[in-house]
Amino acid sequence: MFYVLVKGFSLNKHFRRSQLILLGLVFSCGGDALLNVNLFPFGMVSFGVAHIFYISAFGWHPLKWVIGVCLYIPVTVFVILVHKHLDEVLIIGVPIYCVLITTMLWRSLARAVEIKSFLTIFCAVGAVLFVISDALIAVTMFLSVQLPSPRLLIMITYYAAQFAIALSTADDGPSPPCKNKNK
Repeated sequence: MFYVLVKGFSLNKHFRRSQLILLGLVFSCGGDALLNVNLFPFGMVSFGVAHIFYISAFGWHPLKWVIGVCLYIPVTVFVILVHKHLDEVLIIGVPIYCVLITTMLWRSLARAVEIKSFLTIFCAVGAVLFVISDALIAVTMFLSVQLPSPRLLIMITYYAAQFAIALSTADDGPSPPCKNKNK
């Protein structure tokens, strides 16, 4: 959050992506706090709201349906596999959350494929790391898979993801004025 604010930030339309990503980072921070006091369902809601802000920041153009379909198929299979391990609240929350995080990943990948800049690719890598982090949580929590140092793996991928998404705002802001080459 600090980076997004100090690299150049304003509440005007030129910084719309930075504003949305900052809100996503704020809600992710809230999700961290809720998870740390064992309020997993509420933390998941906070992270879900963060993903809505990230989705809004990444936009819907270009659509790139093929990327979305390729992501939703394995996520659907995963939700079907873990469904029987979920309690009454998570049986509804986990599929909704999976749709949100998968959509966030889809939108970041579609943007990276279209724009092909370092920052959009770095952001897409961050989105992938976010999904990996949450997948590690899911397999250890819902499927009881034993991983070596799971908390360390989860936190490294999570913080790297947040860093990459925050850094993707480096080029956000007003376009520099064009200089006349004839002078």
